[in-house]
Amino acid sequence: MTTPRARFWYLRGVDVFRVLSEREVDRLAERALLRQYARGEVILRPGDPSDLVFVVKEGRAKVSTYSVEGREQILTLLEPGDLFGELALVGEQESAHVEAFEDTLVCALRREDFEQILRAHPEIGLHLIRALAGRLRQAAEEIENLVFRDVPGRLASVLLRLGQAYGVQDPHTGAIRVALRMTHHDLASMIGATRETVTTILARFRGEGITDVEHRLMVILQPDRLQALASGSRRGRARPEEYAPAGLRGPEEAQ
Repeated sequence: MTTPRARFWYLRGVDVFRVLSEREVDRLAERALLRQYARGEVILRPGDPSDLVFVVKEGRAKVSTYSVEGREQILTLLEPGDLFGELALVGEQESAHVEAFEDTLVCALRREDFEQILRAHPEIGLHLIRALAGRLRQAAEEIENLVFRDVPGRLASVLLRLGQAYGVQDPHTGAIRVALRMTHHDLASMIGATRETVTTILARFRGEGITDVEHRLMVILQPDRLQALASGSRRGRARPEEYAPAGLRGPEEAQ
């Protein structure tokens, strides 16, 4: 069982709480709740009433939305130190689906405790605004990705973004190993395509020496080829029908 003191040292390391005194963080830690979630377990559902704000302590969570047909669109991944559930601060219900992407430990803070901190330290509010602005910017990029790129371009764009966020580049070959395990279903949910289409496109990428898989991790061998696909340049651009299997090209694969 994690003691309040252990929670204290964790909260002390979260960017948003760095301005707090030791006494303030200690008081917050005493009232904080730690919750463990297994991969795939739901943390928050749309419409859930909540008076808690969450901080990812360990692991990783995904924020998604679902269509009426049950199709998932992954909006973002939350890393240790990231906050979510901020709508609780304005008395609004949660609008997104938050699920553990891997085994995840979150720290839950009561709204009244967070509000007290905000009143004492308005600069924390600025931190939250910057974080929300960053998510809005990412959402705008996702919309642009979905609307203006074909499926190979969308997949290339996502792989590049994952490489930037989680990649380790080989200084000799320039290859980028993405240190994040993503299933084909996960990638499909990030780009608005089917798992079968993603599998086919990745097989073509691998066959052309653009990407590879080592120890279940994606390796980007030719970042410039992916960039050409993502930007839609003629040199690297591929028509959707070159990658999507026959019979699986729907509206999202035919842009």
